Amino acid sequence: MEGPSLYLAAEWLAPFVGKVILGVEGNTRIGKERLREKTILDIFSWGKHLVFQFDDFALRVHFMLYGTFEAMLKGEKITGDYPKKRASPRLTLVFEEGQIIFYSSSLKYLETPHARNLYDFSTDIMSSVWDSKKALNAVKNHQEDEIADVLLDQTIFSGVGNIIKNEVLFLVKKKPSTLIKDMSHSLLQKIVKIAQQFSLQFYEWRKQFVLKKHYRIYRKSFCPLCGEKVCRKKTGKRERVSFFCPNCQK
Repeated sequence: MEGPSLYLAAEWLAPFVGKVILGVEGNTRIGKERLREKTILDIFSWGKHLVFQFDDFALRVHFMLYGTFEAMLKGEKITGDYPKKRASPRLTLVFEEGQIIFYSSSLKYLETPHARNLYDFSTDIMSSVWDSKKALNAVKNHQEDEIADVLLDQTIFSGVGNIIKNEVLFLVKKKPSTLIKDMSHSLLQKIVKIAQQFSLQFYEWRKQFVLKKHYRIYRKSFCPLCGEKVCRKKTGKRERVSFFCPNCQK
């Protein structure tokens, strides 16, 4: 899941703040019994991390490439249209009011009563203190790297994932394999700006359950602008799949 989805997840799960975990289940090996009888003090997201703060430690959830979750509160599902995984739950938190279930996720304890202090929110694409100038300067330090790799660099664009990467590059009409050194200052400024704008729009679409309706290039077969067949290939050092129009994206 990408940053906007995690930001929304923290909003959806806010009713569990102040609630006590009565039971824990799942196939995680992190020592889940530690969570029993603990009260959730805070839930927040940073980039692709979802963090649950307790008294003297926190639980960090990273959904990797295919992780997801669902939550029930007073008999009602509150997590929209996230699909339920067929795999066994990695961790289930049981409350008097409902439950939260995580699938295919990486879990880690953070030994601190102030987990927010561990994160630099100026790099978080969804944060109100996102620093676009800092991002631009960081991008320019990667002159020999492909723009597709740089957009996925979580130290620069915390929360940007493969969907956002592909859509942003289509909007600016650049191929994912373009090197930073071959892009103008104004174009890089535009990419940084659109990355944030699209992420905020992603959040709104996700909240309304219409995100997939707004994909223009991601997982598409033909370009919506020229009708050319979309190219699908792994790009960059990260070898993440890119979708691009060989005609419109130069």
